[in-house]
Amino acid sequence: MPMLDGISLRDAFHKGPALKTIFSIIPSIEIIEMIAIAGFDAVILDMEHGPYSIDSLGPLILAARARGIFPIARVQELSPALIGAALDAGAAGILVPQVTSAAAAAEVVKAARFAPQGARGVNPWVRAADFDAERGWFAQANRSICVMAMIEGREGLEALSDILSVEGLDGIFLGPVDMAQSLGVAGQPEHPIVIEALRQTIVRATENGMGAAVFAPTVAAARRWLQLGVRLAAISEDTAVILSAFRRLISELQVPISEA
Repeated sequence: MPMLDGISLRDAFHKGPALKTIFSIIPSIEIIEMIAIAGFDAVILDMEHGPYSIDSLGPLILAARARGIFPIARVQELSPALIGAALDAGAAGILVPQVTSAAAAAEVVKAARFAPQGARGVNPWVRAADFDAERGWFAQANRSICVMAMIEGREGLEALSDILSVEGLDGIFLGPVDMAQSLGVAGQPEHPIVIEALRQTIVRATENGMGAAVFAPTVAAARRWLQLGVRLAAISEDTAVILSAFRRLISELQVPISEA
């Protein structure tokens, strides 16, 4: 079951408090464990930009669950086969990039939910079902899986009203890095144009009863979005945090001993 201590990611996302997570592109069990030990609520296993495969996803999902945090899988693309495989491996939620229309968002939901809410492929002998699905498991999976569509560009913003009306979609996830490129300010996820576009989108989603999530490259950015009411903030990613720590160590080491 994609639940922790009897609480599903879907319930945690909707009922709060807001979830703090981080992207991981290092396929390492130890990294996942440290993310949990540090106090994050969830980890996003990034199959779009990280060197992940379905084979490597399983142990990382187990590590997250063993350490008490929710494993969320970001798949490479809107592919029913990829979405189903990640969920069968035990992911508690799914994140699909570059969703630009209500039709695409509906396809995400369809791929992530079993009938009658969707058309997810059925196999009762997978990890997510504890390898032998009990009666009622499929309905329980539909109730507990958190399904999010990423809006990362101008086209998605223009289709926002329609996307927010898609039944079964739990949330929209805003990607400011790709958004900056789409809005003509590439490499500037904190540009005022990007910030205002995200702010308006979060407000509209909240007013329409849709949960909003966002990537925040810094703690300051995460605080801003949390204060605005996002249900989930993804703060940086493992490579950025580790590199920053390494650089800080070297910088501190290079301080003259007399000044240390």
